[in-house]
This record gives sequence, structure tokens and C-alpha cells, in this order.
Amino acid sequence: MPRRKDTAAPAPSNAQEATLMIGEFVGLDRDIARERLAAADAIDKIEAQRDSRIAELESQAKPLFAGLKAWWEAGGKDELAKGKRSAEIAGAKIGLRLTTPKVKFQRGFKAEDVVAFLKGLRWVRAKDFLRIKVELDRQAVIKAIHTDADAEAGAMLATRLYVDQKDEFFIDTGLDQDELKKEAAAS
Repeated sequence: MPRRKDTAAPAPSNAQEATLMIGEFVGLDRDIARERLAAADAIDKIEAQRDSRIAELESQAKPLFAGLKAWWEAGGKDELAKGKRSAEIAGAKIGLRLTTPKVKFQRGFKAEDVVAFLKGLRWVRAKDFLRIKVELDRQAVIKAIHTDADAEAGAMLATRLYVDQKDEFFIDTGLDQDELKKEAAAS
């Protein structure tokens, strides 16, 4: 099967044609921005309706949940679960379950205090409870390779790393998003 090629892009042959093309490009860019803003506005309205309806439903569910919890604790578990932590009723599972375990600090202690405490111990397993995260500082590497001030570090790093940076063609249409929002609201 032969490869399909993209259609050839029209290239201007002089500044006048380039000016016409950039005008068309700016118009299209403006239309794209307006479409995005209109879609974002529609999505915001839909999400607001959804959130309102969910809040309404949650306010109806909250007292039912509280009542069922009170009933369960007052004896419903003995009636249904018979020594278990949960039971099936009306197609739903009701009962108690353990939450995900969390490490909490005793009053007056912070993470730094516990780390210092563990580092100070002569206990062999103390290091099992500490984690050291080492990662490459990419911004420092770029700076070292690009500057002559730290030539030794830059030369050493350049044996293993390189900085990739390319020229990229751009067209800045100068469209102001806030101004487009005002235009969209006015129309």
C-alpha cells in the first residue's frame, strides 16, 4: 500500500500574500478561541447543574445514612450480621469496615522530629523507616552546561547528558482571552 502524503501547504510567494495569509490565520485563531470559550462556558453550566443536583440528592441521602448507621449500632448488626462485620440487605452491603491505615504523630511531634529521633538511634532497623529520595536537578544541569562559570561541571556532565533545545516556528496572534470572553458575552 503506498504511503499517503499530506496535501501541500500553500506558501506565500511575497509579503503581500503573506499578509493576506496571516490575516486569515488570525481570523481562524480567533474562531478557534471563541469555540473553546463557548465550549468551556457550556461545560461550566452543565457542571453547575450537575453539582446542584448532586447536592440536592446528597442532602436527601444524608439523613437516611445517619438513620441506618444508628439502627446498625443499636442492634441491627446483631439481627443481620450474626457476628460478622457486614451483611447484605436490599441489594446493598451494610456494616463496618476498616479505613486505610494512616501514620499520625503524637501531640507535639512533627515529621522532622521523628526523622531526627530515628537518625539518632543506634537501632539497626531505624534506617528501615526512613526513605531518602535522590533525583536529578534538571534545571541545575541545564545551567551548568550552558554557563562558562562552572566549566568543569558542565564538561563533566556533557559526557553523559546534553541539553536539547530547538528553534520552533510560531505565530503570536496577540488574542486577549479576557477581551474574547467580553465579546462572547456581548453577543
